[in-house]
Amino acid sequence: MNRPSYGYSAEDSPQPDQQPTCPRHPDRVSYVRCKRCERPACPDCQRGAAVGMLCVDCERQLNRQQASTRPRNSMGGAMTRGAPVVTYTLIALCVLAYLGQMLAPHIVNQLGMFAPFRALVMPWTFLSAGFLHAGILHLVLNMYALYICGQYLEQVMGRWRFAAVYLISVLGGHTAVFLLTSAASLDWFGGTLGASGGVFGLFAALFIVNRNRGAQTTQILVLIGLNLVITFTVSNISWQGHLGGLAMGAAVTAAMFALRPRATATSDRQALGRRAALLHGGVIAAAVVLCLLLVAGKAVMVGML
Repeated sequence: MNRPSYGYSAEDSPQPDQQPTCPRHPDRVSYVRCKRCERPACPDCQRGAAVGMLCVDCERQLNRQQASTRPRNSMGGAMTRGAPVVTYTLIALCVLAYLGQMLAPHIVNQLGMFAPFRALVMPWTFLSAGFLHAGILHLVLNMYALYICGQYLEQVMGRWRFAAVYLISVLGGHTAVFLLTSAASLDWFGGTLGASGGVFGLFAALFIVNRNRGAQTTQILVLIGLNLVITFTVSNISWQGHLGGLAMGAAVTAAMFALRPRATATSDRQALGRRAALLHGGVIAAAVVLCLLLVAGKAVMVGML
């Protein structure tokens, strides 16, 4: 006896609901769903949120979106929060180096002091001399200036840019000493030490940063002018190192501002930050290469190579 047909076959009969599985782990059943995409998420893929739960993919996407709109500092880098750790580290290194000078003055000074006649065989002294000092007053004055400038510039410029400007100013100062000291003079065999080249570079950076931010610059110009007067009127001060640090700090900071990518309301701030870091890294590398070329040129002139 034939039964009447109602328009569907056995294959069309409803199937029981399938158990929800995690997209990233298909072998795991999960009845917990992401509040954003509503996909199931196993315990390993669940990320807690303020309300509900996110899957790992949505959490990563939200983090990228937030990073793309996060405020950047004046140089286009990530905002620096907390204590100025680079400034404190530089001060600590100078203090430790001075303690080493007190405990073993002959060894530390001979290994770390910059002197033009031996600069090529002891190239590390282009930087190491910037951490040594001629006395406690010399140390205190330089560390006070480093602290005042550093705690502000480190926040505005970002940690690695601030450290780079300081160190390249130290390098530029000793490069100027090598270039501007006559090989026929006694100064060619004299030693130079102190953080003053780096500090003068920070003075220049402070002026350029404030000028670009529309802040007051008159006091900074007065500060630079007074220090230059002291440089040229007090004996036993390396005017070459001060001018070299000032010029290098100004040039590098100005180049960073000139090459800083401009942000708009729809810009991806994270992408701009990566581009700024690449460009500013190139500025630092170019400054180092310039110092090397200048030193090599002077060495050829005096027959040291």
